[in-house]
Amino acid sequence: MDLYSTPAAALDRFVARRLQPRKEFVEKARRALGALAAALRERGGRLGAAAPRVLKTVKGGSSGRGTALKGGCDSELVIFLDCFKSYVDQRARRAEILSEMRASLESWWQNPVPGLRLTFPEQSVPGALQFRLTSVDLEDWMDVSLVPAFNVLVAAKGASMRPASQSCGGTL
Repeated sequence: MDLYSTPAAALDRFVARRLQPRKEFVEKARRALGALAAALRERGGRLGAAAPRVLKTVKGGSSGRGTALKGGCDSELVIFLDCFKSYVDQRARRAEILSEMRASLESWWQNPVPGLRLTFPEQSVPGALQFRLTSVDLEDWMDVSLVPAFNVLVAAKGASMRPASQSCGGTL
């Protein structure tokens, strides 16, 4: 049965069977990302003693919205860290933080999630650490971007709960 001959009452089942990734893969990938977020909160994204504190993690992308399609999907994991003092500071320290996050991720993956493989493609997005979670049968994959970020709202808290104009000025 193809999409055009599918009755309206059967569309949800058609989408689930033909268009969405297998539930087993989605569940394994979600568990892996949840465990990764917990590990980053615990370690602060670093292996060293002076680790920054993870203030918050936010998931996005088609996987985060529940709109992933069979084959490949994407997920963004934005990690707000307390080590950044401004957007300018974030930009200046981006390479250092991303390198430390990759080392932390590689260390964390020493106990891999059964049924998933982790690979690092060529890094093509500045400001993000990209990796791919792949099912062992290579049928499904999820491209993940870890994005360390400056939390302007936490930085503005002592003042008036509004970000200072100089905090946002560097983003324009």
